[in-house]
Amino acid sequence: MTTDNARQRPRVGLFVTCLVDLMRPNVGFAAVKLLEDAGCTVDVPLQTCCGQPAFNSGDRKDTIEIAQKMIEAFEPYDYVVAPSGSCSGMVRTHYEELCAGDPALQARATALAGRTWELTSFLTEVLK
Repeated sequence: MTTDNARQRPRVGLFVTCLVDLMRPNVGFAAVKLLEDAGCTVDVPLQTCCGQPAFNSGDRKDTIEIAQKMIEAFEPYDYVVAPSGSCSGMVRTHYEELCAGDPALQARATALAGRTWELTSFLTEVLK
């Protein structure tokens, strides 16, 4: 049974990013603590890279496939929060354009971009 208090808590999907996952996992644990202390329910779904390395090297085909996986992984959440400005920026800035060849996927990318935040921006701008 879900309480009213639990329903009011924003449901956040934490995007831990490649570097956090591989080199600095303590950043991911700290992000979870910050978000939970700020009143969020945090989940870390099965995820992949944001696609920025492929995008920056000009590999649009693989980047679109990566973007589709990210969209699928994070669609259930109220917000997507990443402890990385570049990864959250990748989703917010480039996914809509990347998915332009598929109007349904583009709409999903646009929706995800609107719910994606860098950690400190989310804490200050969304949660106040």
